[in-house]
Amino acid sequence: MKTKKVFTVTDLGGGDGGKGGVVHKICSQMNAHTVLKVGGAQGSHGVRTASGESFNFSQFGCGTFERVKTHITDRMVVEPFGILAEADSLRYEHQVRHVFDLLTVDENCLCAIPYHGIASRLRELSRKENQKGTVGVGVGEAMLDSERYPDLAIRVKDLGKPDIRDRIEAVRRHKCSELISITENIDDLWEVDQELARKEIALLCDPAFVDWMMGKFARFSKEVTVVDFGYLPDKILSQDGTVVVESSHGILTDKYHGFHPFTSRLRTVPTSTFDLLKMCGYDGDIVKLGVTRAYQIRHGAGPMVTEDCNLTSKLLPGSSKNQNRWQGQVRVGPLDFVALRYSIGVCGGPEAFDGIAVTWFDQIQAIGEWKTCNEYFFANDLDLFTPSGEISIRRGEDDAQIAHQGRLAQALFRCQPVVVSKELVPGTDREYLAGLCSRKIQSALGVPVRMISFGPTENDKMCL
Repeated sequence: MKTKKVFTVTDLGGGDGGKGGVVHKICSQMNAHTVLKVGGAQGSHGVRTASGESFNFSQFGCGTFERVKTHITDRMVVEPFGILAEADSLRYEHQVRHVFDLLTVDENCLCAIPYHGIASRLRELSRKENQKGTVGVGVGEAMLDSERYPDLAIRVKDLGKPDIRDRIEAVRRHKCSELISITENIDDLWEVDQELARKEIALLCDPAFVDWMMGKFARFSKEVTVVDFGYLPDKILSQDGTVVVESSHGILTDKYHGFHPFTSRLRTVPTSTFDLLKMCGYDGDIVKLGVTRAYQIRHGAGPMVTEDCNLTSKLLPGSSKNQNRWQGQVRVGPLDFVALRYSIGVCGGPEAFDGIAVTWFDQIQAIGEWKTCNEYFFANDLDLFTPSGEISIRRGEDDAQIAHQGRLAQALFRCQPVVVSKELVPGTDREYLAGLCSRKIQSALGVPVRMISFGPTENDKMCL
C-alpha cells in the first residue's frame, strides 16, 4: 500500500481560479507536510482561514498558516526581495514565528531582480492602448534573458558570491540598452503615464539602488535555506504523507498554448511537474486536480469570449482581485466550457485529471443564477476550430506555434458566446447545488468534480 501522495493543482483558465484556497484545503484536510512551488513569483493566491487569517501568498505555499513547509523547486522563477517582504508580513502581521524554518529554495532557481520588473513595467506603458498585461515583477523578462543571454542569468546560488554586484550591473546595462527607445522618448507615452515612467527610469539610473539590492541579497543569503536539487527527492518526496504542488498562472496563459501575445513566458501546463517527479524517482500516488471558478475570470487583456460587464459588480466584490495599471482590468463572465475543454485537451484530455475543484460557487448562489457557455457563434475557421466549433489544439514549441496562437487569439475576439442560464432558488441547500454543479460540469468536461467551494475558508469547501 502506497503511503506517499502528491496532489497537483492546475488552473484551467487564465489564472485567478482560486488555487490558493484549494491548496490550503488540501493541506489542512490531508495534513500535508510540504507544498512544492512551480511557476513564477508573480502569483497572488488568496487564503482565508476559519481561524480568521487572510493573506495573498506569492512565493510561500498556501499551507503556511497550517505550518506546512514550502519548497521552491528549480521550476520556479523567484523574486528574492518579494520572499523577504512576504516573510516579514507573515512573521510580524500574522504571527508565523520562525517563518524561514518553513522554507527551502533550490539553488538553481532563476531570479527576477528589480531591473527586470522595471523593464516589464516600462514596456507595458509603451504599449499604450495595445496592452498585453503584466504583473510587473519581471519574471518574464528574467526568463527571456536567461534564454537569449545565459550569462546574464542570476540564480539563487549566485546571490552570495563575490561578483554579485557585477552581475547586477550587467543586467542593468543590458536593460538600459534594450529600453533606450522608450527611455529617450518619454513624451510618446500617454501623458498620464509619463511621471510613472520617469520614476522607473530614475531607479534604473540610481547607483544607490544597487546598494539597496546588495543589502537585500545579503539578508536573503543569511536567512533563507538554500539547497541542492537532491533535497527534493531525498528529504521531501521520500517522506510518507502528502505533498501539494502549487503552480502559478493558468493554462490559457501558457507560453505555447495560451492566446498570444496575452501569455506568460512560462510553461503553465503540468507536464513540467510530472517530469520533475519522474526525475526524482517518485513512486507514490499522484492526484491531478484542475481548478476553475464557477464563472469565467481574466485579469488583464486577452480574449475572453464570455465577458459580461454586467456581472462584474455582482461577482467581483470580495474576491481580492483589483484593477491595476500593469495587469489591467479584472473581467468576468459566464463559465466558458469551450475554453475549459481546450485547457483540458492541452493537458492531455479528461484522462489527464482525476477531478476538478470548483471555486466561488457561493457568489453564483448569491446572485441566484448560473450562466454557462457550451458553444460559440462564429467559430467557423477550420484552421483554428473543429467542425463542431471546439478550439483546435495545435502542438508545437516554436515560432510557428506562437504565430498560430496569435491567429487563434484574434479569431476568439470575433467569437460570441451562446449563453444558457440556470435559475437557483433562494435557500436551496448546498447538497443540491453541489449535485447540480457536479452533474453539469462532468457532462460538459468529462471530468468529475471533487471539490466545490461555498465560501472563503477551508470549512466552506465541500469534497465529493
